[in-house]
Amino acid sequence: MSQTTVQLALGKQKIIEDIKVLLNDSEELLRLSATLPGEGVEALRSRLRDHVDSARNALEDAQASAQSRYRAGVDCTEKYVKDNPWQSLGIAAGVGFLVGLLVSR
Repeated sequence: MSQTTVQLALGKQKIIEDIKVLLNDSEELLRLSATLPGEGVEALRSRLRDHVDSARNALEDAQASAQSRYRAGVDCTEKYVKDNPWQSLGIAAGVGFLVGLLVSR
């Protein structure tokens, strides 16, 4: 995996974690504002609840999509390894050799 790919993966993970924190904080704000009286506050609370629910659903959809893409990649890799065992063994040996060289430095 290249350094750019690793950085992108870490960036995506950080964004997902930040969204989860934002959603949890928003739900806590809704819970705490339940005791405040007023018609305007109720409308704001309702809109915020709709946005939080929408964001949570979008996050769940994104996670499901990522999991299905991951599963498809794993399935494709397994099929390749089963269809080409010697090439797979050669690739694994080459990668192991390179990692060994890097670790020994």
